[in-house]
Amino acid sequence: MKRLILVTSILAFFQGTIWAQEFCSGTTCMPKEVQSECTTMQSNGCIDWSNGVVYATGMGVPNPNFKTQAQRTYSSYEAAKVVAMRNLLQMVEGINISSTRTVKAGMLENDTINTQINGRIRHVVEAGKPKTMSDGSIWVTMKMYLRDIVSILVDNKQFERGDGNMGQKPALVKPAEKSDKKEGTKYGGKADTVYTGLIIDARGTGVAPAMSPKIYDADGKEIYGSADVERDFVLQHGIVGYVKDFKKSQQHQRVKGNPLIIKATGSKKSTDLSITNEDAALLNELDATQSFLREARVLIII
Repeated sequence: MKRLILVTSILAFFQGTIWAQEFCSGTTCMPKEVQSECTTMQSNGCIDWSNGVVYATGMGVPNPNFKTQAQRTYSSYEAAKVVAMRNLLQMVEGINISSTRTVKAGMLENDTINTQINGRIRHVVEAGKPKTMSDGSIWVTMKMYLRDIVSILVDNKQFERGDGNMGQKPALVKPAEKSDKKEGTKYGGKADTVYTGLIIDARGTGVAPAMSPKIYDADGKEIYGSADVERDFVLQHGIVGYVKDFKKSQQHQRVKGNPLIIKATGSKKSTDLSITNEDAALLNELDATQSFLREARVLIII
């Protein structure tokens, strides 16, 4: 009796709110607000690196063996959630930890990481309302916070300083392209100025987001990475944030106030960035008196 009431309640929720939907597929079935916030898009999901959320969609079809519409709708909804969680796991596995490691690599090498991440996947939550198509199939969007993954990786020593790159001169994969856009932004700063964060303009470098990227000077010396950030800030905010919009970056909560803005000179092994020796020297000097680097108040524009 209780199960019947539950199924009937779910059917009532679907009717009148999501029953008449235009056709959608994959990420187009995600809530509009999710699509607008995502930094990187894939076929079945996306990652909002600015707010630290991973999303994935899944579709379920009605079980024709069930007699009532309520049962068929419920079976479709439950199936959609299972598919979405499977796609979410695939999204998580593909995330770069660093330039040389992905989450999947960590899961394959460490049973604890594998068990804990799979455990978190089973307790993710739904984002927005499900969408029902005219044929009775249902799409749902599930989400998982990057901080939950970061905490597992940090506890299992996946964010250690140096991953075979320290002391090597970075080979630039792609040089930064000069933009003709006149945004009225002044790059660089002064050591006697107080800053609320660091914004690195990496547009044109082809850099890919990662959980633990590194910033190098022109000689290959690491200037910023996971070892430079206090553990509590890593767990709460991650090493860096990523945004696409240059204007919005300066108002981002992570760096809002008076952020220092510098340009990247190129990318190294897809996830790491290089900056000039002049900017590197400025950051080293600022780090001795200010805390924004240790607090991971770093934002990268891609």
